[in-house]
Formats: sequence, C-alpha cells, structure tokens
Amino acid sequence: MPPKVLDPAANGYTTTASYYFIPTNAHGIHPPTTVSRWKVTVTTGQDGTGTLITQTGWSTGPIGTCQVTNLPANNSYPYTQVVYEKPPSTGGGTFTSFSNQFQSRP
Repeated sequence: MPPKVLDPAANGYTTTASYYFIPTNAHGIHPPTTVSRWKVTVTTGQDGTGTLITQTGWSTGPIGTCQVTNLPANNSYPYTQVVYEKPPSTGGGTFTSFSNQFQSRP
C-alpha cells in the first residue's frame, strides 16, 4: 500500500521549524509499496499541488523516518506528503501520497 502521513496528525500542528516525519503503511496488513526513491514534501495544496514550502532530498530504499526542516512556523496550514517513484519492474512512475493538513505554529 502507498505510504500515509500520520505525523503531523490531520488537523494537528507543529511548533518548530522542523519535525521528524514517521512513515506509516496505510493498511498494516498489506505489504508496503516497493519504491526506488522517495522524498517528503510540504505544500500549500493536498497531493503535492499548490506551492512547494519545503522538501527533503531524494532517498533510496524503503521509506523511513526523516527530518523535515524549514517549515515557516507562521500559522499557515500546509500539507505533508510522500513523493515516490516505483521501479520499472513494478510498472514505474512517480506518485504522491494522500496527505494531512496541519498548522505550522511559531
């Protein structure tokens, strides 16, 4: 299953300019999606739409915990999502996970 963002929680908040993204398989009983590389983005729109606020660099291997930095901490309501690429052996392509909206508080 594709990754699902649970931290920050939907309608939750952060109070610093960075936080640790902790991935969660959308349905724990299914195997996770095989990816060739992935990154975390924070945008003004759900599913990676809108304006990019910040992002991590691309990582290879399984989706894992990483630090997201440079949040604006200005009471905005951005979305966090995982952008990932599938290897050609599984059909290939670039995908964006569904995301939660949260408040970036000072």
